Amino acid sequence: MNSGRVVAVGPGSHDREGKIIPVSVKEGDTVLLPEYGGTEVKLGEKEYHLYRDDDILGTLHH
Repeated sequence: MNSGRVVAVGPGSHDREGKIIPVSVKEGDTVLLPEYGGTEVKLGEKEYHLYRDDDILGTLHH
C-alpha cells in the first residue's frame, strides 16, 4: 500500500462555471496513493510527488 503525508495543497479546481471546488485533503493528512501516477519533483535534495485531488484514494486516520 502506498501512502504519503500531505505537505502542501493548492486552492482546488474550477467547475464549468468557474467556481472553485475545494481540495478534499489538508496539510498533515496521511493519504492512500495509487501505485502509479503522480508527478515526481525534486527541490534541492528533497523529492516530492504531486497528485491531483481525484488521484488520491483516501485519507488514513490514526
